[in-house]
Amino acid sequence: MTKVEQVCRELLHTYPQSLTVLNVLGAVLAGQGRLQEAVQVFDKAIQLKPDYAQAYYNRGNVLTDLGQLETAVDSYDQAIELQPDFAEAYYNRGNALTNLGQLEAAVDNYDQVIEFQPDCAEAYSNRGNVLKELGQLEAAVDSCN
Repeated sequence: MTKVEQVCRELLHTYPQSLTVLNVLGAVLAGQGRLQEAVQVFDKAIQLKPDYAQAYYNRGNVLTDLGQLETAVDSYDQAIELQPDFAEAYYNRGNALTNLGQLEAAVDNYDQVIEFQPDCAEAYSNRGNVLKELGQLEAAVDSCN
């Protein structure tokens, strides 16, 4: 157990409903590769505050790391439903959809990222790569430029 994990667990005894502490603990567990435990921590945060977009987003990231892409997409969907301008959730959902072979849906997600964060180079690049896969070469070049 790392010192940060230990401190988080001690804090949770005093503040069992602290979303901040739960998020930090989940991130620490994920960073240690304890992904199932991290999902459980984010699930607890969601239980405490069902409209907490960040917890759904963090949960989606860990589920992606676990290779549970469909469930990760569902988690990103929840985050976006709660926070419609959540660019990072659109970005990671686009990545998951790309890996699931749902390329047109992935492009739509990268478009959303670009709408909310027009300076996000990674979204243009990923969109360009997906457009290339779709055979839309001119659009792919435009996106990468």
